[in-house]
Amino acid sequence: MENTDIKEIVMLPLSEILSVRWTEARQRQLRRLRGDVKLTELARKLAEAGVPVSRQYLHRMETDPEVKGASPELIQGLCQVLDVSFPELLCLESQRILQLGVDKCN
Repeated sequence: MENTDIKEIVMLPLSEILSVRWTEARQRQLRRLRGDVKLTELARKLAEAGVPVSRQYLHRMETDPEVKGASPELIQGLCQVLDVSFPELLCLESQRILQLGVDKCN
């Protein structure tokens, strides 16, 4: 790695993360990335990917400032279904992020 600010990379198991912070910028990004896909269709595709979520909750994620977090599983499912990367969905400036994964030992 070229970045000298990073001393050590630690993989944190997905099972250890309770929530990913959800912001207004991420609300707008989800709406933009979803495009013309209806929320019912997005919910169906997420369920098929093993991430059951209601159309109503997806609507809240796009519109309700009270939604402060999203599960890592939901974020991962959205990335898969929308065919986008974590940095793109989460509006991260850096393309270098750690891959979240499930630790099979836990």
